[in-house]
Amino acid sequence: MCTMSGETKTYRLKLVTWNVGDEEPLADFTDLLDLKTDPLPDIYGIGLQEVVSGEYGAYKSSWTALFNDILAPKGFCLLKAVKMQGLLLVVYIKKEDLLCATHVESEISRAGMGGWWGNKGGVSIRFDLNGVNVIIVNAHLAAHRHNSAERIEDFLTVLDTQKFRDKDVDHILDHDYVFWIGDLNFRIDDLTQEEVQNLIEKKDFETLRKKDQDHLARKAGTCVEASSEGQLDFPPTYKFDKGTDTYDSSGKRRVPAWCDRILWQVHDDAFEKITIAAELLEYKSLPFYVLSDHKPVVATFKLKVFPCQKFPAPVIFDVEKCWKAGQNVVVRYKMRKNSELMSSSRDWIGLYKDDFKHLNDYVTYVWARELAEGCPEGVEVTFSGRYLSGCRGSYRVAYISNYKDTLLGLSEEFQIVS
Repeated sequence: MCTMSGETKTYRLKLVTWNVGDEEPLADFTDLLDLKTDPLPDIYGIGLQEVVSGEYGAYKSSWTALFNDILAPKGFCLLKAVKMQGLLLVVYIKKEDLLCATHVESEISRAGMGGWWGNKGGVSIRFDLNGVNVIIVNAHLAAHRHNSAERIEDFLTVLDTQKFRDKDVDHILDHDYVFWIGDLNFRIDDLTQEEVQNLIEKKDFETLRKKDQDHLARKAGTCVEASSEGQLDFPPTYKFDKGTDTYDSSGKRRVPAWCDRILWQVHDDAFEKITIAAELLEYKSLPFYVLSDHKPVVATFKLKVFPCQKFPAPVIFDVEKCWKAGQNVVVRYKMRKNSELMSSSRDWIGLYKDDFKHLNDYVTYVWARELAEGCPEGVEVTFSGRYLSGCRGSYRVAYISNYKDTLLGLSEEFQIVS
């Protein structure tokens, strides 16, 4: 659970990056998602590369479905999902904090094959967390050891092509917190596979780090020079024979490398009243996952943000505690006058099971009333009983703005009975 300290509130963010090598999810992900930790993180950002493309979008990917099934029963909601070819990024947040995450957007940048295919590039999800803006970028950059310059070009393409509609930020680096995760594909220069494996056996990661292309690029100021990274005190995460812990034994004998990385930047001087900061709690690989030829890499951060929303939720519901299945129900709500977003006839109010997985996971919906903020006594909408006949159990209603599908209000739990 997020904690309070003086003028700031602290959220715990868990980041995961994994090139899954076109495999379907078959493993136990207890360790990947840190599910034995008490309390669990407040936010998850999970970036995958080389997901089976198929015809399915981000919300219907087998990987998204699995994470939904794991995290929804633990009180999490999928805030946003975005997919481009084999790149998939999903962000989950505890339901109790859903209204704290606003201005949610996603973007994609195609870099592979001249930018028309999108097998390389980056996808991102950005949001404001209690007034502090956060972006997570999941990138898959050009492959092969000799393509370091092309990787940097891919990185710059992602930076240059992502634009956002938020009034406070236009570009990735405008955000207060910037997290880069993914298969960045940077390799280890000048050493053979045998030399690298000897250094791994000795746990001489410092010597390897000095030959790491990302380290060399940042030192030269050509790539993410202002970013931070945790200590690389775990073995290189690529390339393994699938199903094993053995580095590449094929005829190519690829040199092991830290392809899979988590970097971050913080604009700690963005506010006058608080100093924001990202404290890295852990940075490690999970070598016992053998599904792919890459090992997953995870990091956990503490993020400082404002202690509360500047205003209460824009929409407040007055909902009966018990509904009758099959009968019409009137829902009353009030919309705050000084809300950042004005009401629209294209806004809608969804009915959700209490264990809903994301905001598209509604049972039914009604259109909201236009100009509701001009009615201080509140307005009413009616859910038709014909759509409630099969409903039983715990439910909520939520107000969704037509602008970016922004959540503006979420009711307390109520029951629908026979």
